[in-house]
Order: sequence, then C-alpha cells, then structure tokens
Amino acid sequence: MSPTERPDPTTEAPGVMHLDTDPSAGAALGVCTTSEAARLLDVSPTTVQVMVERGDLQAWKTRGGHRRIARASIDALREARAAGGTARGVRAGTVTVLIVEDRDPMRRRIAAAIAGWAEPVRALWAGDAFDALVLIERHRPDVLVSGLRAAPMDGFEFLRRLRAVPEYRTMAIVVSSALGDEDLEARGGLPAGTVRYTEPLPLDTLRGFVEACALRKRVPSA
Repeated sequence: MSPTERPDPTTEAPGVMHLDTDPSAGAALGVCTTSEAARLLDVSPTTVQVMVERGDLQAWKTRGGHRRIARASIDALREARAAGGTARGVRAGTVTVLIVEDRDPMRRRIAAAIAGWAEPVRALWAGDAFDALVLIERHRPDVLVSGLRAAPMDGFEFLRRLRAVPEYRTMAIVVSSALGDEDLEARGGLPAGTVRYTEPLPLDTLRGFVEACALRKRVPSA
C-alpha cells in the first residue's frame, strides 16, 4: 500500500480503501469510475458495487467519497471471463435456470431432479443474493428460482431490485415460501409476475413451468 492510501474503517467492503488524493490522480493510478467499470464489464453499476463489496474488484474512495475501481482488477476479470467462455458448450434451446440455495441437501435434491428432466436445462447455483446478481449479469438466465431467505440481502428487496432493471424483466422468477398471503402483503407483496410455490419446492410443478419456458424460447409466439 502506498503512503497515500489507508484502510477505510467506515466500510465493510473488503476491496474498498480510501484514496487521499484529488480525483484527477485517478488516471495516473489506473482507476475507473463505477460507470466506466460497468461499461468495460458490460454490467450495471449496481453489479459493479456488488463485485466491490464481495472483493471481486479492488476499489478505493477519494477524500470526497467517490469510488474508484482499479483498472487492473477490471482487466483481470475480463480476461477470466473470456477464458471461461460463459456460453461455451450450451446447446441451442437450453433453458438456463439459476437456483439461489445455500443448503447442500436441497441443492442435491434439486440437482438430482433436474438431471432426470427431458428438457435441456443448464443449472447455475448461487449461495446468496449477491452471488445471484453477479451470475444474472453474466449469464442472463431464463428462470430464477429463489426463496425469500436471500441473506445478506432481504429476499423481498432482492426481487424488487431485479424487477426494477429493464433488462431482467423477461426473466421468469419462481419463489418458494412458507409465508401466507397476509404475511406477504405485510411485507409489500411480491413483484408482479412472480410465480409463488409453497415450501418445500414442488419439483414436479417446477419441471412443468420450466418446460413451458422452453416452449416459449423455441417458439416466441407461443
């Protein structure tokens, strides 16, 4: 760490430090604004913030509180993404399903069920809402399956944030919850268009829903 940098005690984000220089020093230090980082990574500014909070990107704050992202960490992430080829090997017509679930027994149960489905399904797994936001940006799944326990983010906030992004409005959202109608309404309800199932997640019913999504993907007018 250079003499001009010091740890930021006011934030829990692992990649954020204060940069006690004027903003014009950014170019010399090889940093970008949040908006510039979002453009380079082809993601939303919100996702850049999530990446910083998770430590995926190295970032600093100017004395005025403006965030600066290290260009080197952006380039490294772009290279890793290019090497990984996010769409490589995905069959035409495959339905991409992102499941937000951190419980291993439930993950195994869902994975075993999906393996037996006739429709080609690409399953992605996220342990929490932050993981899910990053994966949604990278892979744009057709279906999101989540509970309302999306810690560290509130599940309701997580779903509302997704529905507020125009690019995600075609993504089907399936929620599995034990909450009743009154409890849901007390929390402001679920976003419009959300499909709600009871807990535990009824996998046969989910299979039918995914098959319908596959049909719409093959025949958009269906």
